[in-house]
Amino acid sequence: MGARWLGRKCSVVLCEFATAADENPDVIGWAPEAGSVLIECKLSRSDFLSDAKKNVRKNPRAGMGQRRYYLSPPEVIQLKDLPPKWGLLWATKNAISVQREARGHPERNLLAEVRFLSSMLRRAQIRIGSRPLSEWLRGENRFEAKRGVSPNTLKATREFTRTLP
Repeated sequence: MGARWLGRKCSVVLCEFATAADENPDVIGWAPEAGSVLIECKLSRSDFLSDAKKNVRKNPRAGMGQRRYYLSPPEVIQLKDLPPKWGLLWATKNAISVQREARGHPERNLLAEVRFLSSMLRRAQIRIGSRPLSEWLRGENRFEAKRGVSPNTLKATREFTRTLP
């Protein structure tokens, strides 16, 4: 439910992936205007209270997310319980309501976010056609992408041009 809500605001959303990082967000997304947005989902008050004991909660600079939210059923987490700058989302059967907007953590751990994204890309083994993304991004393919020309179309055009008299 949190991923769906965040998907309306962010162009990239990842959820519930475990990595070697100090923090494994339940949901994290990246939006052009807002930067990174993290959602921690808590079903019970005890889960919320144990989350507060984590190093990344005690030291906000160590955590991911420029904007951070807790998502819980109504009344599990109260506004007075929130750490500074955190937002609160309440989930009901069919909707998420914003109880408080997140105010931003410019001091976030950007390196942890990059490592998390890198881990996700390695797992995805993203490919463009039959080529790995890393290979496609090298050389002239960067320019092909900017012009909106697919590598296969450009290759076919070059081969066709070579056969012309």
